[in-house]
Amino acid sequence: MKSIGKKIYSRGKSGKKYCRLRIPTALREAYPPNKTHICRSLGTADLALAEKRLHLELAHIDAEFEQKAAELKALREQRSLMRLKKLSESQLKNLADYWVRQTLLYDELRRDRGLDDDEFDEMGEQLMQQRAELGRMLATGRPDKILPAMHSFIRLCGLDVDMSPDESRGAGKVFLAAVVTALDSQLQRHGGAPLKTDAVVPSVATPKEAAQSPLVEMEGADWEAAFAVWRDYVPGRPKSTTIATQTPWRELQRCAAQAGIKSPQAVTPELMREFVNSMSERGLTVVTINERLAKIKALFKVIKGKGAISVNPAVDTIGLKENSYAKRVKRRLPFDADDVQTIFSSAVFNEAQLRSQGQAGEATYWIPVLMYYTGARTEEIAGLALDDIKLDSKGRRYFNLIDRPSPEDEGLFDDGETSSVSDAQQARSSSTAKSHARILKNAKSIRKVPVAKELIELGLLRYIDYVREQGHSSLFPALKPDWHGKLSGAFSKFFGRYKKQILGMNTSKKVLYSFRHSMKDAMTRARIPKRELQRILGHASGDGQVTDGYGTQDVSLDVLFEEFQKIEFFRIPALPWEPGKGFVTFTRNE
Repeated sequence: MKSIGKKIYSRGKSGKKYCRLRIPTALREAYPPNKTHICRSLGTADLALAEKRLHLELAHIDAEFEQKAAELKALREQRSLMRLKKLSESQLKNLADYWVRQTLLYDELRRDRGLDDDEFDEMGEQLMQQRAELGRMLATGRPDKILPAMHSFIRLCGLDVDMSPDESRGAGKVFLAAVVTALDSQLQRHGGAPLKTDAVVPSVATPKEAAQSPLVEMEGADWEAAFAVWRDYVPGRPKSTTIATQTPWRELQRCAAQAGIKSPQAVTPELMREFVNSMSERGLTVVTINERLAKIKALFKVIKGKGAISVNPAVDTIGLKENSYAKRVKRRLPFDADDVQTIFSSAVFNEAQLRSQGQAGEATYWIPVLMYYTGARTEEIAGLALDDIKLDSKGRRYFNLIDRPSPEDEGLFDDGETSSVSDAQQARSSSTAKSHARILKNAKSIRKVPVAKELIELGLLRYIDYVREQGHSSLFPALKPDWHGKLSGAFSKFFGRYKKQILGMNTSKKVLYSFRHSMKDAMTRARIPKRELQRILGHASGDGQVTDGYGTQDVSLDVLFEEFQKIEFFRIPALPWEPGKGFVTFTRNE
């Protein structure tokens, strides 16, 4: 066909005009396999007349699309997959009859609408070609090429059958015979025989109805029960981890409901791919999509391992890729020298010594300062105890810090080391505690970071004495776990507002976590070897990728002190710490 105008095509020697319209992707399931367009004759070779008739034909096609959409919606509402170990002979015969009947009903509908000469000839050629090819397959007893179509049709009918290779070939022969039977009937009609569908195959139950209806929900835990299996697999799993995983789990449940799937056991690899596509269509970023998919895959791995379901449908699901340019555009930026001057000369750090009006208290001053001089994560700083500032045998002070992988580290290393986390690390990452004491008790994941001399000058030791005199053991006793179980949650929100409204720093690429990137840049400028750099930042034992397992073959404290002394921090204008003298005030509209 030759395009001669918008949605108008010409075909054949007569130049007869046709309307051709792509079938929406969402409706492809309602049409025969490989059919991607609707092609209708406009009944004329005259272009001007064809353009007049086009609008009417498009309206008919739109009405057909609406009808197909309604039919698919009804089908999806009914299509909770029924799992069968095998198809009985009667069920297999029903499947074959159902194929023949549905094929002939569609063929009958096309002919009732009328075929022009070109369409008739083209249809005849296709039928003859298919009959010759499939007939040869049937005669030689080789149904292999028809098996993918058979399995797709079985699933389309709402069945999930676990066939062995031999059973699949046996069913394929029956199905192939049905396809050839349907082609023979179509060819008889093409030769002018007034053959009615009911005369070939009378009304027949759907394969799902034949598989002993009413609809049977597959065995396995329901959505809530399956999630509980995953949640309880790790004792004391933190609320933040539970909530972060529950979000994509509920999204998957909604996606499944739209497809008529009522339990995790019934989820299919096809649905998992649709789940990924639906997140993309909603505008979620590649990183967010992949993080949510990773959570779903980890959840399915646990609930299958615990016997709540029998098959893991997500095991082969892949996420999305992002080009290197997009990664560079969105990557978080470190605070530069000017930013550092702006932040540490402001009211929290100058003679005003203002504090957050929330629960942060003196953490308002110390968390940014400690992040700047250690490169530690916010939650690691928030969870420090007084006893975590230690002296070694040589009288040198250092921090004991939790080494916990974090999705916020995306882009911190240029070689992609944050993209993979081992099972052991995931287990340690999920053991964040609900109290200060527990946060600090994970021996294998503790690292040591030297205390910068600038921290002593800013009054860190005086602050420690101040807290100890009040009878506290935590460095920041005012901090309380938020709804997600994070001690740093309240302060992180405060800093976001403070940065934007008080400091006038509106870029989304510079956030509290940028202190960590600043530390990495400072160590890079100091030419600190990769091994020691990663150990200080808590991304590896120092010998390999982030997946190498924390706490093994650790970098010695002497080496860490030697390398740490090479770092030249941007000098900050912060005044030494004094107890808070007032509170930061934000405008009402913020």
